[in-house]
Amino acid sequence: MHASAHPLPTAASLTAGKTGWSTLDEPAFGLRSLHLVDGPLGLVSPTFDERETSLLLPSGIALGATWDPDVVGGVAAAQASEARRRGFDAVYAPNLNLARTGLSGRTFEMLSEDPFLAGVLGAAYVTGLQDQGVAAFPKHLVCNDTETARQSMSAEVDDTTLREVYLRPFEMAVRAGAWGLMAAYNRLGGTPCTAHAGLLAIVKEEWGFDGVVVSDYFALKETVGPALAGLDLEMPGPAIHYGARLAEAVERGQVPHARLEDAVERLLRLARRVGGIEGVDRQVAAGAASVPPEQAQETLVRAAAASFVLVRNEDALLPLDPAGTRRLAVIGPNAGRPCYQGATFGRIRPEQPPATPLQAVRERFGPLCDVVYEPGVDTLPPDSLGAFRVTTPDKEPGVRLEYLRDGHIALTEVRADSAFIWFGNIPGVGPTTEPVTLRLTAVLTPETGGHWTFGAGGSGTTTLSVDGVVLARRPAPAAGDVMGQVARAETTTGQVELRAGEPVTVVVEMVATGGPVQALTVGCTPPATPGALERARQAAASADAVVLVVGDELETSRESKDLDHSALPQAQRELVDAVARANPRTVVVVNAGRPVDAPWADSVPAVLQSWFAGQGYGTALARVLAGDDEPGGRMPVTVPLRDADRATHGETLDAELRRVYREPTGYRHLSRSGTQARFAFGAGLGYTTWRLGTASLVASGGRWAVRLPVANTGERRGREVVQVYVRAPGETDARLAGFTGIRLDAGQEAEVEVELDERAWQRWDAARGGWSVIGGRHEVRVGRSAEDIAQALVHEV
Repeated sequence: MHASAHPLPTAASLTAGKTGWSTLDEPAFGLRSLHLVDGPLGLVSPTFDERETSLLLPSGIALGATWDPDVVGGVAAAQASEARRRGFDAVYAPNLNLARTGLSGRTFEMLSEDPFLAGVLGAAYVTGLQDQGVAAFPKHLVCNDTETARQSMSAEVDDTTLREVYLRPFEMAVRAGAWGLMAAYNRLGGTPCTAHAGLLAIVKEEWGFDGVVVSDYFALKETVGPALAGLDLEMPGPAIHYGARLAEAVERGQVPHARLEDAVERLLRLARRVGGIEGVDRQVAAGAASVPPEQAQETLVRAAAASFVLVRNEDALLPLDPAGTRRLAVIGPNAGRPCYQGATFGRIRPEQPPATPLQAVRERFGPLCDVVYEPGVDTLPPDSLGAFRVTTPDKEPGVRLEYLRDGHIALTEVRADSAFIWFGNIPGVGPTTEPVTLRLTAVLTPETGGHWTFGAGGSGTTTLSVDGVVLARRPAPAAGDVMGQVARAETTTGQVELRAGEPVTVVVEMVATGGPVQALTVGCTPPATPGALERARQAAASADAVVLVVGDELETSRESKDLDHSALPQAQRELVDAVARANPRTVVVVNAGRPVDAPWADSVPAVLQSWFAGQGYGTALARVLAGDDEPGGRMPVTVPLRDADRATHGETLDAELRRVYREPTGYRHLSRSGTQARFAFGAGLGYTTWRLGTASLVASGGRWAVRLPVANTGERRGREVVQVYVRAPGETDARLAGFTGIRLDAGQEAEVEVELDERAWQRWDAARGGWSVIGGRHEVRVGRSAEDIAQALVHEV
């Protein structure tokens, strides 16, 4: 039934969420609540409760590194199948912002620095979700490429660059049929993206998008501007700026009734697609196969291996032969404590603790050789209290969390974590808008003696004590920075001397006034263990080979905070240097969700980029090291020789919080400047060798394609990714215009065809406001990376 047939307040009420993760139901429309969930790395608990688990997927940058739409679509299908089992209708994913600086706090969520690669893989993700009848909401439209002042900064991008680069992945996702889009916090040219009429007109009118545009959470600051611009749904609920306020704006004539009807019809269309209308089934694609839980783990392990990028392998050090290795040293902080994700609101807890690289390598190599381990660094990063030996005062495993209202305990829980977030409502307690006192109590038994560091912070005034002695106090955040402090998980710390085996009682109390969000973070850091570097050096010297796993910790990549540089921590750089000198057969595995500066790379024979590869990470890594699987990925980002080589180096916000985008960035910038990358965009070696034959340009299905023979000249089966870059007349750099992967047995040859992007010969004409074919001689480069070009063709347009 059409929205205009119902009272204005009823229709307007549907334009805002019911809760943080659901929309309103309306019997008059036959509409049930739709359940939405955040999901770039997995299905986030709507209550951010660590007891609610889900699949932990490879991060966006890991999926980007696969250069494989089938792998990405398979991961999305596994997520969609889980979403359906759990009753979710839509997933806020994928993240289609671009890794333009490499320093964004959310680079790990992003697929690539390149818009075409991000668009192809983003479209595959959308299809993988929606074939199962689960809506995809690609995000964050648009230019949410930095976390610094993300809710107020303005991206200053010329129209041509906006169209050709930053909007391109979103356009490709819409062309793939995305049922939703999420509008970003930031401003574009001074106007909030949620209220940018020109931006949303491109999406809805030019691209023909018929889905729902939802706000990022708490992004709306007004009613009329977003409504007129085309923003359809305010989240989270209950309504703040939409709902009743939108009804009033329509009654006053500030917003046309037709705009309200359009927003409601879009929501109803979404509901029909996901089976949210009475009598209407989910729109599941013909032949779409669900992924049962027992198959999901193997899907994620294979995806992880497909994401690993071997960027250096001198003298074919990899793969290692378990039977031919007497002693293998596994070294590095990330071997025993890997990083699977960045620190965002969207933290994922898998049902079972994933196998660490150390555990998986011991399982794969241990029966055939001696495996020794050393962390190699003196100090580990802070962790949740649940990572240590803690109980409640009643000796239950975990921590005791009490919620007090008006001085009375409203609820007591035993939790395994010590970092908590609640949007809108605290289950069993009430709205977050009401004052609350939280009291966490844990009895910790230290395994080692020395100076332990404890920290606490949150949305209210926080006090931390150990055995009754106050170690730290932190004031409540400023009213305008609650979300920022919560996202950054800022704490105040204090130290105390503890004795091994002697329990202490940790108590944290937070007194908070009401607000849209409440949060409490409590962490702990054990004492340093001097001599770790020397023990690692000795272990390396005594081994036949070394697997050195370095990289990020949870706090390295954080929502609402960008990185200052791309280097590893100093202690890890010293570890790489010491181990490389101790053993010339060292494989460095980089467990990071971003491009990492690697001046040390030339001192080791093998470097494997392994990203944040999800819950299958450790198992996949052991398989790849042993040669059971090939590292199938290619670089989705550029690693320059130094940070200063980036086009974005030194780019900052001005006094008006504007960031002027200098283009091009990434591999295109290096090409223009004549600078070589350390690890080029598209680079990756695998475990075999390849020969690309003579290419030709052919017309194919209304588009152009590059056709050429490809031969596996090595001794084992492998995967090659043929890449095509096009340089238009008058330009000094070439852009990725097509790619395809092929798997062949040793000695096998096959012909491949790389279809080129429909925009290969076009550029945006800002003066005419449209796409124009660039006449003249286009150079079509065929190769294995942006810098490894085997041949070039000329195409006259």
